[in-house]
Amino acid sequence: MVKTQGAFHIPSLDGVRAVAVLVVFVGHGYVAPEAWPGHVGVSIFFFLSGYLITTLLRREYDRTGRIRLGRFYQRRLLRITPPALIAISVCVVVGLAGLLPSTTTGWGVLAEVFNYTNYYLVATGGRGGLPPESSMLWSLAVEEHFYLVFPALLIVFLWRRLSYRQIGYILLAAAAAAPVWRLVLHFVFDASFFRLYVSTDTRFDGLLVGAAMALLWNPVFGDRTPLRLSEGMLTKTVAPLALIIFAGSALASENWRLTVVDSVQYACLIPIFWFIVTRPDSIIGRVLNSRVVSHIGALSFSIYLVHKVALALVAKSFDSAPLIDVGALVVSILAAQVIYELVEQPLGKVRRRLEGSRQPSAAVDTAL
Repeated sequence: MVKTQGAFHIPSLDGVRAVAVLVVFVGHGYVAPEAWPGHVGVSIFFFLSGYLITTLLRREYDRTGRIRLGRFYQRRLLRITPPALIAISVCVVVGLAGLLPSTTTGWGVLAEVFNYTNYYLVATGGRGGLPPESSMLWSLAVEEHFYLVFPALLIVFLWRRLSYRQIGYILLAAAAAAPVWRLVLHFVFDASFFRLYVSTDTRFDGLLVGAAMALLWNPVFGDRTPLRLSEGMLTKTVAPLALIIFAGSALASENWRLTVVDSVQYACLIPIFWFIVTRPDSIIGRVLNSRVVSHIGALSFSIYLVHKVALALVAKSFDSAPLIDVGALVVSILAAQVIYELVEQPLGKVRRRLEGSRQPSAAVDTAL
Protein backbone atom coordinates (compact mmCIF):
# COMPACT_ATOMS: atom_id res chain seq x y z
CA MET A 1 0.00 0.00 0.00
CA VAL A 2 1.28 3.45 -0.92
CA LYS A 3 1.72 5.83 1.97
CA THR A 4 -0.26 8.95 1.16
CA GLN A 5 0.65 12.36 2.46
CA GLY A 6 -1.42 14.61 4.68
CA ALA A 7 -5.11 14.71 3.81
CA PHE A 8 -5.05 11.80 1.37
CA HIS A 9 -2.66 13.39 -1.07
CA ILE A 10 -1.21 10.81 -3.46
CA PRO A 11 2.50 11.33 -4.16
CA SER A 12 3.61 12.50 -7.62
CA LEU A 13 0.17 13.22 -9.06
CA ASP A 14 0.34 16.99 -8.64
CA GLY A 15 3.51 16.69 -10.68
CA VAL A 16 1.62 14.75 -13.35
CA ARG A 17 -0.93 17.56 -13.46
CA ALA A 18 1.91 20.02 -14.02
CA VAL A 19 3.34 17.96 -16.87
CA ALA A 20 -0.09 17.61 -18.48
CA VAL A 21 -0.93 21.32 -18.37
CA LEU A 22 2.51 22.30 -19.68
CA VAL A 23 2.13 19.84 -22.57
CA VAL A 24 -1.20 21.48 -23.43
CA PHE A 25 0.31 24.96 -23.06
CA VAL A 26 3.17 24.27 -25.47
CA GLY A 27 0.71 22.73 -27.93
CA HIS A 28 -1.31 25.94 -27.97
CA GLY A 29 1.77 28.18 -27.89
CA TYR A 30 3.66 29.93 -30.67
CA VAL A 31 7.01 28.12 -30.62
CA ALA A 32 5.96 24.65 -31.74
CA PRO A 33 2.19 24.50 -32.28
CA GLU A 34 2.35 22.19 -35.29
CA ALA A 35 5.08 19.83 -34.10
CA TRP A 36 4.11 19.52 -30.44
CA PRO A 37 1.33 17.01 -29.53
CA GLY A 38 -0.53 19.20 -27.04
CA HIS A 39 -3.58 16.94 -27.24
CA VAL A 40 -1.66 14.35 -25.21
CA GLY A 41 -1.95 16.58 -22.14
CA VAL A 42 -5.75 16.37 -22.28
CA SER A 43 -5.58 12.58 -22.54
CA ILE A 44 -3.40 12.48 -19.41
CA PHE A 45 -5.88 14.72 -17.60
CA PHE A 46 -8.81 12.46 -18.52
CA PHE A 47 -7.04 9.34 -17.25
CA LEU A 48 -5.85 11.15 -14.12
CA SER A 49 -9.31 12.46 -13.37
CA GLY A 50 -10.93 9.04 -13.71
CA TYR A 51 -8.29 7.49 -11.47
CA LEU A 52 -8.43 10.15 -8.76
CA ILE A 53 -12.18 10.55 -8.55
CA THR A 54 -12.74 6.80 -8.42
CA THR A 55 -10.04 6.48 -5.77
CA LEU A 56 -11.93 9.04 -3.70
CA LEU A 57 -15.24 7.21 -4.21
CA ARG A 58 -13.66 3.86 -3.36
CA ARG A 59 -12.11 5.27 -0.22
CA GLU A 60 -15.43 6.74 0.86
CA TYR A 61 -17.20 3.43 0.29
CA ASP A 62 -14.53 1.47 2.16
CA ARG A 63 -14.75 3.82 5.14
CA THR A 64 -18.50 4.38 5.36
CA GLY A 65 -20.15 1.57 3.39
CA ARG A 66 -21.83 4.02 1.04
CA ILE A 67 -21.25 6.76 -1.51
CA ARG A 68 -23.15 9.96 -0.86
CA LEU A 69 -24.08 11.17 -4.32
CA GLY A 70 -25.26 14.59 -3.16
CA ARG A 71 -21.95 15.27 -1.43
CA PHE A 72 -20.06 14.16 -4.53
CA TYR A 73 -21.86 16.69 -6.72
CA GLN A 74 -21.44 19.31 -4.02
CA ARG A 75 -17.67 18.78 -4.11
CA ARG A 76 -17.61 18.96 -7.90
CA LEU A 77 -19.70 22.13 -7.95
CA LEU A 78 -17.50 23.94 -5.45
CA ARG A 79 -14.29 22.72 -7.07
CA ILE A 80 -15.09 23.32 -10.74
CA THR A 81 -17.72 26.00 -11.20
CA PRO A 82 -16.20 29.12 -9.58
CA PRO A 83 -12.84 29.04 -11.45
CA ALA A 84 -14.63 28.13 -14.69
CA LEU A 85 -17.09 31.02 -14.36
CA ILE A 86 -14.22 33.41 -13.66
CA ALA A 87 -12.40 32.25 -16.79
CA ILE A 88 -15.54 32.53 -18.92
CA SER A 89 -16.19 36.04 -17.58
CA VAL A 90 -12.63 37.14 -18.34
CA CYS A 91 -12.92 35.90 -21.92
CA VAL A 92 -16.27 37.64 -22.39
CA VAL A 93 -14.91 40.93 -21.01
CA VAL A 94 -11.80 40.70 -23.17
CA GLY A 95 -14.02 40.31 -26.21
CA LEU A 96 -16.40 43.12 -25.23
CA ALA A 97 -13.46 45.45 -24.59
CA GLY A 98 -12.13 44.80 -28.07
CA LEU A 99 -8.84 43.44 -26.78
CA LEU A 100 -9.31 40.32 -28.92
CA PRO A 101 -11.55 39.60 -31.91
CA SER A 102 -14.87 38.31 -30.69
CA THR A 103 -17.98 36.69 -32.13
CA THR A 104 -19.44 35.94 -28.69
CA THR A 105 -23.14 35.19 -28.56
CA GLY A 106 -25.45 34.36 -25.72
CA TRP A 107 -25.72 30.80 -26.99
CA GLY A 108 -21.94 30.44 -26.91
CA VAL A 109 -21.74 31.69 -23.34
CA LEU A 110 -24.58 29.40 -22.26
CA ALA A 111 -22.78 26.43 -23.83
CA GLU A 112 -19.79 27.07 -21.59
CA VAL A 113 -21.73 27.89 -18.44
CA PHE A 114 -23.85 24.74 -18.72
CA ASN A 115 -21.04 22.46 -19.87
CA TYR A 116 -22.01 21.52 -23.40
CA THR A 117 -19.20 23.37 -25.17
CA ASN A 118 -18.09 20.15 -26.85
CA TYR A 119 -21.41 19.50 -28.57
CA TYR A 120 -21.73 23.20 -29.39
CA LEU A 121 -18.49 22.83 -31.35
CA VAL A 122 -19.86 19.73 -33.06
CA ALA A 123 -23.18 21.39 -33.92
CA THR A 124 -21.69 24.65 -35.23
CA GLY A 125 -18.61 23.16 -36.82
CA GLY A 126 -16.37 25.83 -35.29
CA ARG A 127 -15.65 28.19 -32.43
CA GLY A 128 -17.86 31.04 -33.62
CA GLY A 129 -20.12 32.37 -30.89
CA LEU A 130 -17.90 31.24 -28.03
CA PRO A 131 -16.07 33.86 -25.96
CA PRO A 132 -12.58 34.39 -27.43
CA GLU A 133 -9.93 31.78 -26.60
CA SER A 134 -12.25 29.69 -24.44
CA SER A 135 -12.93 26.64 -26.60
CA MET A 136 -10.72 24.44 -24.37
CA LEU A 137 -13.74 24.20 -22.06
CA TRP A 138 -14.91 21.33 -24.26
CA SER A 139 -12.76 19.00 -22.15
CA LEU A 140 -14.40 20.17 -18.94
CA ALA A 141 -17.77 19.39 -20.55
CA VAL A 142 -16.62 15.82 -21.24
CA GLU A 143 -15.64 15.38 -17.60
CA GLU A 144 -18.86 16.84 -16.24
CA HIS A 145 -21.01 14.66 -18.50
CA PHE A 146 -19.07 11.60 -17.35
CA TYR A 147 -19.50 12.47 -13.69
CA LEU A 148 -23.22 13.02 -14.08
CA VAL A 149 -23.48 9.30 -14.81
CA PHE A 150 -20.49 7.43 -13.40
CA PRO A 151 -20.94 7.80 -9.61
CA ALA A 152 -24.59 6.73 -9.81
CA LEU A 153 -23.61 3.77 -11.99
CA LEU A 154 -20.92 2.79 -9.49
CA ILE A 155 -23.48 2.93 -6.68
CA VAL A 156 -25.79 0.62 -8.65
CA PHE A 157 -22.98 -1.86 -9.27
CA LEU A 158 -22.05 -1.88 -5.59
CA TRP A 159 -25.70 -2.23 -4.59
CA ARG A 160 -25.84 -5.29 -6.85
CA ARG A 161 -22.87 -6.59 -4.81
CA LEU A 162 -20.41 -6.63 -7.66
CA SER A 163 -16.81 -6.62 -6.51
CA TYR A 164 -14.36 -3.88 -7.40
CA ARG A 165 -12.67 -6.30 -9.79
CA GLN A 166 -15.90 -7.15 -11.58
CA ILE A 167 -16.78 -3.46 -11.91
CA GLY A 168 -13.28 -2.64 -13.12
CA TYR A 169 -13.43 -5.20 -15.91
CA ILE A 170 -16.88 -3.97 -16.93
CA LEU A 171 -15.38 -0.46 -17.24
CA LEU A 172 -12.51 -1.79 -19.36
CA ALA A 173 -14.96 -3.58 -21.64
CA ALA A 174 -16.93 -0.35 -22.06
CA ALA A 175 -13.71 1.56 -22.77
CA ALA A 176 -12.78 -1.01 -25.43
CA ALA A 177 -15.96 -0.05 -27.30
CA ALA A 178 -14.81 3.56 -27.70
CA PRO A 179 -12.17 3.03 -30.42
CA VAL A 180 -14.61 0.80 -32.32
CA TRP A 181 -17.19 3.60 -32.18
CA ARG A 182 -14.62 6.17 -33.32
CA LEU A 183 -13.59 3.95 -36.25
CA VAL A 184 -17.23 3.55 -37.29
CA LEU A 185 -17.81 7.30 -37.09
CA HIS A 186 -14.68 8.03 -39.09
CA PHE A 187 -14.78 5.40 -41.82
CA VAL A 188 -18.52 4.79 -42.15
CA PHE A 189 -20.06 8.18 -41.34
CA ASP A 190 -17.12 10.40 -42.32
CA ALA A 191 -17.44 12.27 -39.03
CA SER A 192 -15.90 15.70 -38.62
CA PHE A 193 -12.82 16.51 -36.57
CA PHE A 194 -14.90 17.99 -33.75
CA ARG A 195 -17.29 15.03 -33.74
CA LEU A 196 -14.39 12.67 -33.17
CA TYR A 197 -12.19 14.81 -30.97
CA VAL A 198 -14.44 16.62 -28.50
CA SER A 199 -17.63 14.54 -28.12
CA THR A 200 -18.30 12.90 -24.79
CA ASP A 201 -19.30 9.65 -26.51
CA THR A 202 -15.91 9.48 -28.26
CA ARG A 203 -13.68 10.60 -25.36
CA PHE A 204 -15.13 8.83 -22.33
CA ASP A 205 -12.67 5.94 -22.50
CA GLY A 206 -9.81 7.83 -20.88
CA LEU A 207 -11.90 8.48 -17.80
CA LEU A 208 -13.12 4.88 -17.78
CA VAL A 209 -9.64 3.37 -18.00
CA GLY A 210 -8.44 5.62 -15.18
CA ALA A 211 -11.46 4.60 -13.12
CA ALA A 212 -10.81 0.93 -13.88
CA MET A 213 -7.23 1.23 -12.65
CA ALA A 214 -8.53 2.76 -9.41
CA LEU A 215 -10.66 -0.35 -8.86
CA LEU A 216 -8.40 -3.08 -10.26
CA TRP A 217 -4.78 -2.10 -9.74
CA ASN A 218 -4.69 0.76 -7.28
CA PRO A 219 -1.39 0.90 -5.34
CA VAL A 220 -3.00 3.31 -2.86
CA PHE A 221 -5.05 0.39 -1.51
CA GLY A 222 -2.35 -2.24 -1.84
CA ASP A 223 -3.88 -3.91 -4.90
CA ARG A 224 -1.85 -6.41 -6.86
CA THR A 225 0.08 -5.27 -9.89
CA PRO A 226 -1.55 -5.16 -13.35
CA LEU A 227 -1.62 -8.58 -15.03
CA ARG A 228 0.07 -10.02 -11.90
CA LEU A 229 3.44 -8.79 -13.12
CA SER A 230 6.26 -8.67 -10.60
CA GLU A 231 7.09 -5.24 -9.22
CA GLY A 232 10.52 -5.41 -10.84
CA MET A 233 9.16 -6.36 -14.26
CA LEU A 234 6.48 -3.67 -14.09
CA THR A 235 8.69 -0.80 -12.97
CA LYS A 236 11.94 -1.66 -14.74
CA THR A 237 10.66 -3.00 -18.06
CA VAL A 238 6.95 -2.52 -18.71
CA ALA A 239 6.63 1.10 -17.50
CA PRO A 240 9.66 2.38 -19.51
CA LEU A 241 8.42 0.52 -22.60
CA ALA A 242 4.93 1.98 -22.08
CA LEU A 243 6.45 5.47 -21.87
CA ILE A 244 8.26 4.96 -25.18
CA ILE A 245 5.10 3.70 -26.87
CA PHE A 246 3.10 6.56 -25.36
CA ALA A 247 5.54 9.18 -26.66
CA GLY A 248 5.83 7.57 -30.08
CA SER A 249 2.08 7.22 -30.55
CA ALA A 250 1.65 10.93 -29.82
CA LEU A 251 3.18 11.62 -33.23
CA ALA A 252 0.71 9.45 -35.16
CA SER A 253 -1.22 10.91 -38.09
CA GLU A 254 -4.51 12.63 -37.38
CA ASN A 255 -6.71 9.81 -38.69
CA TRP A 256 -5.16 7.31 -36.29
CA ARG A 257 -4.94 9.83 -33.48
CA LEU A 258 -8.67 10.48 -33.67
CA THR A 259 -9.59 6.80 -33.71
CA VAL A 260 -7.28 4.31 -31.96
CA VAL A 261 -4.20 6.10 -30.63
CA ASP A 262 -5.94 7.42 -27.51
CA SER A 263 -6.81 3.87 -26.50
CA VAL A 264 -3.18 2.79 -26.88
CA GLN A 265 -2.07 5.71 -24.73
CA TYR A 266 -4.60 4.99 -21.99
CA ALA A 267 -3.35 1.40 -21.80
CA CYS A 268 0.22 2.73 -21.53
CA LEU A 269 -0.75 5.07 -18.70
CA ILE A 270 -1.64 2.16 -16.40
CA PRO A 271 1.95 0.96 -15.82
CA ILE A 272 3.24 4.54 -16.03
CA PHE A 273 0.91 5.63 -13.23
CA TRP A 274 1.76 2.56 -11.18
CA PHE A 275 5.41 3.54 -11.39
CA ILE A 276 4.99 7.20 -10.51
CA VAL A 277 2.65 6.47 -7.58
CA THR A 278 4.79 3.70 -6.10
CA ARG A 279 8.20 5.26 -6.78
CA PRO A 280 8.07 8.81 -5.33
CA ASP A 281 11.75 8.48 -4.37
CA SER A 282 12.91 7.69 -7.91
CA ILE A 283 14.52 10.41 -10.03
CA ILE A 284 11.23 10.95 -11.85
CA GLY A 285 9.33 10.89 -8.56
CA ARG A 286 11.61 13.48 -7.00
CA VAL A 287 11.09 15.79 -9.96
CA LEU A 288 7.31 15.35 -9.91
CA ASN A 289 7.21 15.90 -6.15
CA SER A 290 9.53 18.90 -6.15
CA ARG A 291 8.06 22.02 -4.64
CA VAL A 292 7.85 24.05 -7.85
CA VAL A 293 6.46 21.26 -10.03
CA SER A 294 3.92 20.22 -7.39
CA HIS A 295 2.72 23.79 -7.00
CA ILE A 296 2.26 24.21 -10.74
CA GLY A 297 0.21 21.02 -10.57
CA ALA A 298 -1.94 22.53 -7.83
CA LEU A 299 -2.54 25.52 -10.11
CA SER A 300 -3.06 23.42 -13.23
CA PHE A 301 -6.83 23.72 -13.48
CA SER A 302 -6.77 27.51 -13.48
CA ILE A 303 -3.70 27.60 -15.73
CA TYR A 304 -5.63 25.48 -18.19
CA LEU A 305 -8.62 27.80 -18.02
CA VAL A 306 -6.69 31.03 -18.69
CA HIS A 307 -3.71 29.99 -20.79
CA LYS A 308 -5.23 30.50 -24.25
CA VAL A 309 -6.48 34.00 -23.55
CA ALA A 310 -3.11 34.81 -21.96
CA LEU A 311 -1.30 33.61 -25.10
CA ALA A 312 -3.54 35.70 -27.36
CA LEU A 313 -3.17 38.86 -25.27
CA VAL A 314 0.60 38.59 -24.85
CA ALA A 315 0.94 37.96 -28.60
CA LYS A 316 -0.40 41.48 -29.20
CA SER A 317 2.68 42.93 -27.51
CA PHE A 318 5.51 40.73 -28.84
CA ASP A 319 6.59 39.39 -32.21
CA SER A 320 8.98 36.75 -30.88
CA ALA A 321 7.38 33.32 -30.40
CA PRO A 322 9.61 32.38 -27.43
CA LEU A 323 8.84 35.70 -25.71
CA ILE A 324 5.12 35.21 -26.28
CA ASP A 325 5.14 31.73 -24.80
CA VAL A 326 7.30 32.63 -21.81
CA GLY A 327 5.33 35.79 -21.11
CA ALA A 328 1.99 34.01 -21.42
CA LEU A 329 3.15 31.21 -19.14
CA VAL A 330 4.14 33.73 -16.48
CA VAL A 331 0.80 35.55 -16.85
CA SER A 332 -1.10 32.25 -16.67
CA ILE A 333 0.70 31.13 -13.53
CA LEU A 334 0.20 34.49 -11.82
CA ALA A 335 -3.50 34.56 -12.72
CA ALA A 336 -3.90 30.98 -11.55
CA GLN A 337 -2.16 31.82 -8.27
CA VAL A 338 -4.64 34.62 -7.64
CA ILE A 339 -7.58 32.31 -8.37
CA TYR A 340 -6.02 29.62 -6.19
CA GLU A 341 -5.56 31.90 -3.18
CA LEU A 342 -8.79 33.89 -3.46
CA VAL A 343 -11.17 31.20 -4.72
CA GLU A 344 -9.88 27.62 -4.72
CA GLN A 345 -8.30 27.51 -1.27
CA PRO A 346 -11.23 29.17 0.57
CA LEU A 347 -13.73 26.92 -1.21
CA GLY A 348 -11.54 23.91 -0.40
CA LYS A 349 -11.97 24.73 3.27
CA VAL A 350 -15.72 25.01 2.75
CA ARG A 351 -15.79 21.59 1.06
CA ARG A 352 -13.90 19.99 3.90
CA ARG A 353 -16.10 21.65 6.50
CA LEU A 354 -19.26 20.49 4.73
CA GLU A 355 -17.88 16.97 4.42
CA GLY A 356 -16.85 16.73 8.04
CA SER A 357 -13.68 15.24 9.44
CA ARG A 358 -14.79 11.65 8.77
CA GLN A 359 -14.98 12.14 5.01
CA PRO A 360 -12.06 11.81 2.58
CA SER A 361 -10.44 15.07 1.72
CA ALA A 362 -11.18 16.60 -1.66
CA ALA A 363 -7.43 16.95 -2.10
CA VAL A 364 -7.60 14.16 -4.67
CA ASP A 365 -10.36 15.86 -6.63
CA THR A 366 -9.27 17.09 -10.00
CA ALA A 367 -10.43 18.56 -13.24
CA LEU A 368 -9.09 20.05 -16.37
